[in-house]
Amino acid sequence: MKKRIGLIGGVSSQSTIEYYTRIMEKYSTRYNDMEYPEIVIYSLSHGRFKKYEDNRQLKEYVEYIYQGIKALECSKVDFIAFAANSPHSVLDQIRKFTTIPIISALDSAFTEAKRLKLSKVLLLGIKYTMQSSYFQNRFSDGGINVIVPTLEDQDEIHSIIYDELMKGIIKDSSKQKLYVLIEKYPVDGVVLGCMKLPIILKNGDSQIKFVDTLDLHTTDIINAALV
Repeated sequence: MKKRIGLIGGVSSQSTIEYYTRIMEKYSTRYNDMEYPEIVIYSLSHGRFKKYEDNRQLKEYVEYIYQGIKALECSKVDFIAFAANSPHSVLDQIRKFTTIPIISALDSAFTEAKRLKLSKVLLLGIKYTMQSSYFQNRFSDGGINVIVPTLEDQDEIHSIIYDELMKGIIKDSSKQKLYVLIEKYPVDGVVLGCMKLPIILKNGDSQIKFVDTLDLHTTDIINAALV
C-alpha cells in the first residue's frame, strides 16, 4: 500500500508545480503503471506568507503554516513535506504541533553534501533563507561550513528569483550572472536553497557541484511514499 503524500505548497506556485511533476516522473521511471501515490496539496497564499517572512513575524508565520498542516491532517496524509525551503526555518516548532512525520529538505541536502564530501558550501536562495541560520545549523552537525553571498549579491539573487523564476521567466543572461557570482566564492559546492533555482542552475552545466534540494527532496518523498 502506497502512502498518501501531503504537500504544503503555494510558496511559490512554480515550485509546487515542479514538486508534483517530479514526484510523478520519479514514480513513472520506476514503475510501468499508473498507480501513482495519492497527493494532497494545501496551497498557502504566497503574499501572506512572504509578508510574515519579510517582517519576521514568526508567531504568525508558524500559525499560518500550521493551518496547512491541520488541513493535511484532516486529509489523513501519512507524511508531510514543504514544497519550499524557507518553511524549514521553523521546522522544529512545526513538529511540536503534529504527530505526522515531516520529510525535511534540509536532511535531503545535508545527506547529499556529506555524500559529496563537501566541506565548505555557498548557500543561494531568497534573502530570508540567506539571512537565516537554519541551513548553517543543520550542516554544522556534519562539520560542513555554510557561507552566504554579500548583501549586494543577495540582492541580485533575490531579484532573479522573484522577478523572473517565480514568474516562469528563464533568462540565459541571469544564468550567466549566477555562474559569475558563484565563482567569486572559495567553496567546493553550492546549495540551491530555493526550489526555483534548479530551474536555471543544473548539475552537468559546469564543474560546480550543486546540492539540488528540489531533486533530492522529491526523491526522498517518493521513497517514503513507496515504503
